[in-house]
Amino acid sequence: MKLWLGAWMPQSLKLRPFRPLNEKVEERDFTEETVFYDNDAAAAQARTRASLWAFHGLLLLALGLLVWRAAGLAWAAGALGFLALEPTMMAHAPVAMTDLPLALTLLVAAAAAAIAFSIWRWHWILVLGLAIGLTLGAKHSALPGLLGIGVVGVVAAVWSRGRERWRRLGKLAAAGMIGWVLLWTLYAGHFHAAPDGSDPFNRPLAQKIGDLHGLPKTAIALADQWRLFPRAYLWGLADTVRTGVEGREAHLLFFGRWFTGHAPFYFWPGLIASKVPLFLLLLSSIGIAALWRAPLSRETRALLFCTGAFAAAHLLALLSSQGTWGGIRHALPVVGSLSILAGAAVWRATQLRSRPLGIACAACLALALITTIREPRLWEYSNALVGGSEGAYRNFRNEGQDLGQRYAEFKTLYDKVIKPTGKPVYSGDYWAFIEEQARADHISYSRFCPTLKDTNTGAVFDGYYLVSTSGLIPIPHEHWDPAVYRGLERVARLGNLIVLRGRWVAPEARAYNLRGNVIEAIYKNPKPDWNLLAERLAEVQHALPWSSATAILHGNTCLKANRAEEAIAAYEYALREMDAGDPQRPDVKRQLTRLRAGDSLDTIEPLPSKLLE
Repeated sequence: MKLWLGAWMPQSLKLRPFRPLNEKVEERDFTEETVFYDNDAAAAQARTRASLWAFHGLLLLALGLLVWRAAGLAWAAGALGFLALEPTMMAHAPVAMTDLPLALTLLVAAAAAAIAFSIWRWHWILVLGLAIGLTLGAKHSALPGLLGIGVVGVVAAVWSRGRERWRRLGKLAAAGMIGWVLLWTLYAGHFHAAPDGSDPFNRPLAQKIGDLHGLPKTAIALADQWRLFPRAYLWGLADTVRTGVEGREAHLLFFGRWFTGHAPFYFWPGLIASKVPLFLLLLSSIGIAALWRAPLSRETRALLFCTGAFAAAHLLALLSSQGTWGGIRHALPVVGSLSILAGAAVWRATQLRSRPLGIACAACLALALITTIREPRLWEYSNALVGGSEGAYRNFRNEGQDLGQRYAEFKTLYDKVIKPTGKPVYSGDYWAFIEEQARADHISYSRFCPTLKDTNTGAVFDGYYLVSTSGLIPIPHEHWDPAVYRGLERVARLGNLIVLRGRWVAPEARAYNLRGNVIEAIYKNPKPDWNLLAERLAEVQHALPWSSATAILHGNTCLKANRAEEAIAAYEYALREMDAGDPQRPDVKRQLTRLRAGDSLDTIEPLPSKLLE
């Protein structure tokens, strides 16, 4: 998707000379400043949307043709109808994120595998191999789903007899090899990240691997040692495992309840059920019932097996991970797999020539359209199970809710209502909008804590405030009470973004921004003033006493400032505030053991910060 998008960008697009970047802080700044300061961001976005509609349209076309070949035109039409009407899937279609490409390429791979595993002809093995390569190149989390499809292929091959069994296993291996070669082709055949043989990552691969635990750490290290995959791919895979599997969030809101540690087993099924329109869920349920005793061809059965296998494998990976922060976008492959069941309902209606079943299918599609067509913000769509789009924030909190999609609406409101007042806009929420985007548009914007030397210790502000709807509910583990907004006037609600105004005393908001300034100072400045940073983080820790991540960062700065006793105290504080199942607990304990043993501070590396993820 990124290669496709880059090819659509005009030659006039200005790119800054590349330079080595330090951590994600500098990476994001470099990218955002390039887009918003050096170019016409609106024109680039318009080109992006057009290119991605075309990209996803081609994937949908390929999927439709393959399902048509495997199960018939009616089945393909039903599946594509489901996908076209599913709000969350289509909300991602013009957005430069890898979640929808993953869902669609997995569906394409499942359909190609269904045909290949049914007839075992070499030209279909080639098609399957190309689909595998595209899926691998779509996103690192493709691996569980492809493994599920591979298991179906192994079973189908072993089911044969005699020499044919080995021939089919060889063909399956050949398909995997074709996909592997295509993945290397997407990286131009380079093992190293840059053509000159260097690896200018924002964090060295050895450190990324060192952040991991258990089998993934060993497997990625061996893959790098044996050069099985491009190093840039392995870097991204390590990052995905760290933030998506091992997790970066210990608390989650689910159906109005807060959970600590691992998500409940029903989290992902419940989230999917809350986001897919009820009439599309009904259509997929009809498809399951319609398959009972239906005469299925070999290809059709294989399509169901392959789709079910990748959906089950992906769902199992989600269930075993702690990465609930991404919300529904991480579950799009499972949402997409429901389209195959919807297609089964339409196929069965035409196969039986059943008017009642046909009317039921048409009614589900029509009602799904009617109930979603007037939805102003497809990205934030939720069905009536959780109070619809207006009330879903009371049940869930994750970044899949918006991801800054409200900026254009906010800019219109700013020009009409806020700008004439001359008052500044404050925002402590990165997802409300991108800071560089606001500054490039000459919005009177300010952080709650503009610099490390900010003197507004009373945290008194007067202006307009952008807050997420999730801030309107209590957050026990953060000691957050939405009563802090009492006395402020609500100006507007733009989906999951609330605009307030008035005079506000907000020490927590200032502390969050102060912590952000510390992080920027650490990763942007080659020689930070570690003593100053340690003092500022002590101030943040006082305002956010529940934050173990802040305490770890405080310990790191004390370590660099040669303040061993304070570093020990900060790490001990972090350990007390961390949940029992936090994967970073062993790392903190090892850090404390070395500090208490009197190891030289120069030999002790700072701990990775979750705040960077």
